[in-house]
Amino acid sequence: MKTDHLTLYSPPLRQFTGNEFEEALYHSMLQYSLQHLPITEDILQEKTMEALQKSIQICSLADVNSKHHFKQMYIFDSNTGAMRIDWRMSKKGLNLMITQIPTLNEKTAQWLWELATGEVQ
Repeated sequence: MKTDHLTLYSPPLRQFTGNEFEEALYHSMLQYSLQHLPITEDILQEKTMEALQKSIQICSLADVNSKHHFKQMYIFDSNTGAMRIDWRMSKKGLNLMITQIPTLNEKTAQWLWELATGEVQ
């Protein structure tokens, strides 16, 4: 009588490099998006994108890796079949962007005050 032999297969363990771990850590800190900006309701999208570009430029000038604070994402809306661009941001990236929005209104003033006093929620 012939018997079958089971051969156990275990894939080789994949070693993460320090760089991959660091990237995963920074990616986990990107908790905010443009949707989290209640102050942008009254601001043109063009001004919001200008503030985003200035924030990325500030990172570059300050020798900070902007990819740790800003990441472009593509969002597909299955209802309309359209794709749109959104940005994921760290808390520091979000706060930096708020300071770059040129329009001053009540919501922006409240956010800037919270940022200045360290009471940002």
